[in-house]
Amino acid sequence: MKRVFKVFAVLTLLVMIAAISGGFSLWHHLGNHPDMSISINGEEMLFGATDLADVIGGVVGLAIAAVVLLVVVPLCLLVGIGLPLLIVGGVLALGLLAAVGVGAVVFSPLILIGLLLWLALRSKPARPVTSPAPAAPAAPVEPAL
Repeated sequence: MKRVFKVFAVLTLLVMIAAISGGFSLWHHLGNHPDMSISINGEEMLFGATDLADVIGGVVGLAIAAVVLLVVVPLCLLVGIGLPLLIVGGVLALGLLAAVGVGAVVFSPLILIGLLLWLALRSKPARPVTSPAPAAPAAPVEPAL
């Protein structure tokens, strides 16, 4: 699984590099030919006639797009997929806990009888026979005054 993830990561990075280099080369090519323009909805977009406001607008638009891609989309996926899975897992765990609790209450008499039988019939390990330890000589006691 680690190898598949690494392959997909490398392929993704290669596609990103190809897209960035392609966009840069198109921008560079269009900037070197002042007579070339792009027409969007009947309006001409000239690349030689950009001023500071256009650049600031482009940077702000890219920043908003980056925030949406890096923050909003992961949060939507987390809330849309992760939260329902967490809720389903919690409900299943609660049902399993209830079933175990009911089983413990229903089978408690059998468990108690089984415990008593086990305590009564288990084989007790034989105690090793040890010789009594020799008594240590008593220490002399000083006479009290």
